[in-house]
Amino acid sequence: MKQFFITFFANLAALLLVLGGPVLLVLILIVASFSVTTHAKRSVTIERGSILVFDMSVNVNDSPEHANSGDTVATALTGGDTSRNVTLRSLTTALKKAAKDDRIKALFLQGSFAPADYGTGYACLTELRQAIVDFQKTKDHKKVYTYLEAPTTRDYYVASAASTIYMNPYGEMEMPGLAVVKTYYADGLQKYGIDVQVTRVGKYKSAVEPYILNKMSDADREETQKLLDDLWGDVVTTVSGARKVDPVALQQLIDTDGYITPEHAKAAHLVDQLAYFGDVLNDLGKIAPSSDYAKIPLPFKQIAIGDYVNAGRTPRLPGERGSDKVVAILYLEGEIVDGWGDQTNIGGDRFASALRELQKDDDVKAVVLRVNSPGGSAYASEEIQHEILALKAKKPVVVSMGNYAASGGYWVSTYGDRIFAEPNTLTGSIGVFGLFMDFQKLGNNLGVTWDSAKTGAFADFETVSRPKTPQELALAQARVDDLYGKFLDKVAVSRNIPREGEHGIDTIAQGRVWAGSEALNLKLVDEMGGLDKAILSAVEKAKLGKGIGDYLVKEYPEKVTFAETLAALLSNEEEPVTHAKMDPLTAQYLKIKSEIKTLQEFNDPIGAYARMPLGWEIR
Repeated sequence: MKQFFITFFANLAALLLVLGGPVLLVLILIVASFSVTTHAKRSVTIERGSILVFDMSVNVNDSPEHANSGDTVATALTGGDTSRNVTLRSLTTALKKAAKDDRIKALFLQGSFAPADYGTGYACLTELRQAIVDFQKTKDHKKVYTYLEAPTTRDYYVASAASTIYMNPYGEMEMPGLAVVKTYYADGLQKYGIDVQVTRVGKYKSAVEPYILNKMSDADREETQKLLDDLWGDVVTTVSGARKVDPVALQQLIDTDGYITPEHAKAAHLVDQLAYFGDVLNDLGKIAPSSDYAKIPLPFKQIAIGDYVNAGRTPRLPGERGSDKVVAILYLEGEIVDGWGDQTNIGGDRFASALRELQKDDDVKAVVLRVNSPGGSAYASEEIQHEILALKAKKPVVVSMGNYAASGGYWVSTYGDRIFAEPNTLTGSIGVFGLFMDFQKLGNNLGVTWDSAKTGAFADFETVSRPKTPQELALAQARVDDLYGKFLDKVAVSRNIPREGEHGIDTIAQGRVWAGSEALNLKLVDEMGGLDKAILSAVEKAKLGKGIGDYLVKEYPEKVTFAETLAALLSNEEEPVTHAKMDPLTAQYLKIKSEIKTLQEFNDPIGAYARMPLGWEIR
């Protein structure tokens, strides 16, 4: 249906241009102009002494393609800003520019992050936080001010980098620690007569367990607890270091209060002042007084980070323009699926095609793969990796791991010339599983039966009308075992890790998910660092020079066309994100819906998957 709309509106625009239709044509051209100008550089007045304002009530994605495709048209038609998705690189680029811009005096943070899909994870926030820290390291020591009402752990992790932290006297710190709550469907499936059979390799390959168990297995609990401890340890270390508080005392406060009151937060030096929003505005007004309040009714001189991102005449950074030597960033974000896929996932055919195009493009001198994926289809992962190897034979390929680069996400990463990750990246999960559903009991309960005729022992292997026989399960297990062995061989060769032994890849693998800091010790990654470090590494490997004008950074996949934007809006594919806190019933429904969508994306042609466990929503 979406492709129909895309074709329809593209043809409609052309037809109107030829035959007339002034009203509709004007409307389409007006909206199209918004589509172009919203994302283009535009003239924005930046007063000297302004404060850059970042409303954190957004979801921070990696890939530009993951931006809400209805945003542009909705903004044009309603006159409002419904876009709540921003890219990490646009934020860090704006902060780097603002640090060099003598018109920008300070940075002001407010709001609360709105994580969605694979965005706003702790690895992503580590990069954003580092950009805020760097903003303050300029020669004129620019300040960062933050106003908090009910900050989550994510919010405070970023906000703790600020010079001055205000908190509402009637707020609270919602940071009791990290947790993973997994949903298990086995009893419900059995209740309705749906049986699930699995094949898997790896002690910790627990992705199938929600469908066959009603609680965590011992191995999954061990792995999950270790990961949470690693991630939480990074949060406590970072926050306590920034605020100069004892980490043991901080943990004790968190365990005692759970939700920390403003008074306790101030007494523990987690915030500097308790103040209402109006008081904060007054303080900022003294720092950056509004030049003409009568004409511009703002409490202080300011520019929103979104406007600053799109403003012209900002300080120039390396990689922006002036060269035909391209460093390409290819974003692999979402579930890895067989076929072409869509904008929310990584289609094996689509990304293999993109890699071939980058290989053929003589202007592209190096490629950075930004991976933010829990994995998925083993077949599609191999299809992508095959093209990465072909590309690597001609050009440097550097990998930057985002929030996730696990299982199939690690499969496509392992041959990178250099692999970067953050300490809180979730990676590894080197394992394979197969999952088969049987609807025989459900059908029989509803009066439905099946029968078959066949010419071979395995001719009806793919049926869901009966359970798999022992011989069929043995066949499926053999396929999974074979893929796991090939996965291990790939990692052993690409990472130069022994196949066997105490520190061998077979011991490290077993389907276990590792935090980036542990992955570094295990030699699964080369260096801690974010996307910027990966780009510089690619520049060095391609010998392009690090100065302004020496190279040009381009992002792929490129943003969707206007026809695609309008089609997505009319097909009602996405809903705007609101600031309101979601009720628990809706939140649980959306969580289950997301996991069902994941199940729908299990489309590997041989039924084998390299994916990290489901339910890894860290709270």
